[in-house]
Amino acid sequence: ASGNLAGIFMPLMSKDDNIATRLVRAAYLYSLNRWKDLGGIGAAIEGAQCGVLHLARDGAHAQVQRQIAASGLYPRAFARWLEAPEATAMLGAPAPDGAWWFEQGGWARPASVCAAMLDACGALLTRRFSSSALRLERGDGEWLVREADGALIAAAPTVILAAGTGAVDFEQAAGLPLDAVRGQVTHLAEGSLPSLPFVVCREAYMTPAHQGVVCVGASYDADADAKLRPSSQEENIAKIADILDVAPFEAPLAGRTGFRCMAADRLPLAGALPDPGTPGRCERLRDVPRWPGLFGLLGYASRGLIWAPLAAELLACQLEGEPLPLERQLAEALDPARFLLRERRRAA
Repeated sequence: ASGNLAGIFMPLMSKDDNIATRLVRAAYLYSLNRWKDLGGIGAAIEGAQCGVLHLARDGAHAQVQRQIAASGLYPRAFARWLEAPEATAMLGAPAPDGAWWFEQGGWARPASVCAAMLDACGALLTRRFSSSALRLERGDGEWLVREADGALIAAAPTVILAAGTGAVDFEQAAGLPLDAVRGQVTHLAEGSLPSLPFVVCREAYMTPAHQGVVCVGASYDADADAKLRPSSQEENIAKIADILDVAPFEAPLAGRTGFRCMAADRLPLAGALPDPGTPGRCERLRDVPRWPGLFGLLGYASRGLIWAPLAAELLACQLEGEPLPLERQLAEALDPARFLLRERRRAA
């Protein structure tokens, strides 16, 4: 999805403050600070920290959100619950069930985030683009990364697979439970819909116009069709039209199709990759056999913008033996070996 024109960033709220919510909060706050260090959204990074209005789905959903808001746990700058009159006034359309206002949220162009993070590496990074690595070989304490014709791309004791669903093309990662979920984003000309200075979302999202384009999306499809298709565009437009209380309309077919890399439990994979070919009973994550020097940063699903910085920091700390940026329970929830551990426990 790094080729999309815009990705949105915002926290996740839940009544029980579960592991996923805590992880998203940590990733969101870490990313806001990291981007500021890189020069800031709207400056070094193309985008806007314009706020996100996240509408409640229905009355029952709204009631749960009110209970979360009533806990008083969150600063207003992080999350503020708006009842129907205030949400309606902001949206300029009926919002009968209220909404969350995330004033620190917004949108960013993923490619510009990637560029800023790459530039921050300076001379420590050697960039080699336009290579197609198809296999990894282990020899003399190093990993050899080879192209299809066997030509050597690179050799190093440590390799990090950060190739989305492409990671499963490598023999060592073929067993990871990663799926590609199709997402089509619709590009509309500025003026096609009522203009808003912030991101709005419910079943779909809409970004503010940027360089004459409004992004609306994104579909969730279980197929591998990379072409733009009218049915997905119609679905996107219908959902945002419902949010804005306007009639659905036809527009020239325009947008982009990307594929989210999603794990079975919808959480990322960050850490040492398991070696399923090594037998043995496993009771804890530390018992799971691992490939020596092989790590993954995978499964970012729909929140790659905020998952990527925190997951990379977590892995860097693991590699360097530094204190982790997450408590152990949360770090273990991202361990790539968690799936193999469950299999071994069931088989025991």
